[in-house]
Amino acid sequence: MSSPYDSPALRTIFASLIRKAGGGPSVVVAVEELTGRKMSVGTLSKISNGDMRMDWEVAFILEDIVEEFPFQEYLNARRDQTISQSDQHRLALAALKEIGEVPAAVLHFITTGESTLLEKEGAEGSAAIQALLDYVKARAA
Repeated sequence: MSSPYDSPALRTIFASLIRKAGGGPSVVVAVEELTGRKMSVGTLSKISNGDMRMDWEVAFILEDIVEEFPFQEYLNARRDQTISQSDQHRLALAALKEIGEVPAAVLHFITTGESTLLEKEGAEGSAAIQALLDYVKARAA
C-alpha cells in the first residue's frame, strides 16, 4: 500500500518543480546554500523516479524557489477533507502548517536581509510546536 504522501503523482510534481527551478544542478546548489546539505543531481533523480523516499525539505524548498505551492495545496486539501479531528491531530496539523511557513520566511530573510516575516513566522511556528509538546507532556503525565 502506498502512502498518500509518496505517490507517483507527487513525484511527477517534484520533477516538474526541479525543471522550473533551473534543473538539477541549480537545485543542488540552492539546497546546499539554504540548508548546508550536500546532495547530487542523481539523488534528485532517484527521488523523482521513486528509488528514494520523498525528501519533503527539498520539496518545500523547490516550492519556495519556484513560488508555486502544489505540495502545500495538496496537504491543505487533505487537511480540509478531515471532518473530525482529535486534539492531537488538530495540534499536529497546526504545528505542521505553521512550521511549513518558516522556510519561505528564512529564504526571504537570507535574500533580502529583512527580518519581519521571519520573526512573525518563526514565533508562530515555535508557538504551534510548543502547544503540541505541551499536549504530549500532559498526556504522558
